[in-house]
Amino acid sequence: DFAEGNIHQKALLISVTVCSILLVLIIIFCYFRYKRQETRPHYSIGLEQDETYIPPGESLKDLIEQSQSSGSGSGLPLLVRK
Repeated sequence: DFAEGNIHQKALLISVTVCSILLVLIIIFCYFRYKRQETRPHYSIGLEQDETYIPPGESLKDLIEQSQSSGSGSGLPLLVRK
């Protein structure tokens, strides 16, 4: 009975040790990944808040019609047409 309890304690100790090491490795990995992202330059597409993709005087319907007639293979798929 004493030997069986001793085996359970060893198994518990090994499990806790392995889980602790894995947790520390995961935390270190996340920390270095976060630091690497922080040092990278952030790119923007260059649009200001008040700029839009639709020019003044044109509607979304006009843009869709232009994209459908702009050549072979380009434009919206047939399922999107109105």
